[in-house]
Amino acid sequence: MAASEQRYGQMRGGKEPSEPLTQEDIVRQLDAAILEHLDWMLRWNRSAVCKVQPAGDITSEHAHFLCGFGNWYDLHQHDPLVAQPAFEALALAHRDLHRNAAWLAARAWKDAKIPVEEYDVLVEKVTRFTDLARKLLKAFQKVASDLDPLTGAHTRQTMTKELMRERERSLRSGKPCMVAMGDLDHFKKVNDTYGHQAGDMVLRLVAAAFLEALRPYDRLYRYGGEEFLFCLPDVSAEEAKQALERLRRRIEEMQVPIGGGRTIHVTCSFGIAALSGDSSVKTATQRADAALYAAKEAGRNRVIAWTPDIG
Repeated sequence: MAASEQRYGQMRGGKEPSEPLTQEDIVRQLDAAILEHLDWMLRWNRSAVCKVQPAGDITSEHAHFLCGFGNWYDLHQHDPLVAQPAFEALALAHRDLHRNAAWLAARAWKDAKIPVEEYDVLVEKVTRFTDLARKLLKAFQKVASDLDPLTGAHTRQTMTKELMRERERSLRSGKPCMVAMGDLDHFKKVNDTYGHQAGDMVLRLVAAAFLEALRPYDRLYRYGGEEFLFCLPDVSAEEAKQALERLRRRIEEMQVPIGGGRTIHVTCSFGIAALSGDSSVKTATQRADAALYAAKEAGRNRVIAWTPDIG
């Protein structure tokens, strides 16, 4: 069996991805895929021009699996960030490219010359793959720049503008919109007792629970440290309070692994305020923060909605 076919068998050995991908993982892989295929095209041309036998990873019928991108996609194609039409189109372009290249490479190094139109078809397929990869790379770079790398929540970079847009939409539609501040209770004690690595694990898992519980059109922002801001369109204060109460109980029941076989429990407090016509985005967030402070003062691990007497 050829070495390239042995490698194909090893790659297809039923491996499972160890953990979900992040936006940064996608960016790194797409960037690597573009560079990899530029180098691959140089090797293809060298074989055709210098009339030397091409490597097995070029001529194999499984060539699309034998490059880094093909193997990566095969392993991660069901990941939530990858299982989308844009990646499917890229994978099809990748498979088509390698199949055409393998067929043409088997002739190109032996024949005196290959027809111009056949080479042009190959160049078109390479161009299509790299163009699609660059478009996806640009899209994921933009998303990654707006996301906190530790928690996956949006950063404050675009928060005010997006909240202003949501407030305007609420005014036009007449439907309510709530903002909520959530803060982990006694988080400094977690860092001081177990170390910052354990603290990061707590933040990561709590944020993942937040994101999983939200609707597709809700937004979560990392407001600072262990504090998060939620934007909850089309819900009343009471509905928001019920949703956050369910989330509060979920966090309370979580067992957070911190290494060495140890787990800890954490709790979270929430404050809610309306993002309405009588309040600016700044006022609404200040009210939510005041309600959060009231929840802390009342004993933590609870949800409180802002009222005028809170201040």
